[in-house]
Amino acid sequence: MGYGSFLLAWFGLVVAVSVCAGSLGMYAFTRNRVPGGLRRLVRNPRLWGLGLLLQVASLLTFSWVLLVVALACTVCGHVLKPTG
Repeated sequence: MGYGSFLLAWFGLVVAVSVCAGSLGMYAFTRNRVPGGLRRLVRNPRLWGLGLLLQVASLLTFSWVLLVVALACTVCGHVLKPTG
């Protein structure tokens, strides 16, 4: 397996993870629900979905600051209950 095929496989994996995380984040952010077994783990689905969308954006823009903010939003989505 040469360097080019390894790079192509890595790029395909990054694209697949980005599409999956982005679609899951959009679903959680727009519908305020989390599919499947994540319902027991996520307390604030909108904040969790926003964190996933920001993670995908940080992956596409190579921004470490955006990644730290995204991870903070995702963790807060697991911990904090929504108010109101």
